[in-house]
Amino acid sequence: MNKQTNVNVKNLCSRKLWELLKNAEWQSNTERFAIESELSDRRHYVKELEQLSGRETMH
Repeated sequence: MNKQTNVNVKNLCSRKLWELLKNAEWQSNTERFAIESELSDRRHYVKELEQLSGRETMH
């Protein structure tokens, strides 16, 4: 997928948001935060989000 600017997270399904996040297909930390927040609000991929955050703090 081509990287997009200004991803509208409300218009994407949770699976697509998760793919964008795990594949680092976001343009800025603001977009990343928007994706994480939307998934958390939807209560989708919560465990995966926690694991992803855990891995990042280990570096």
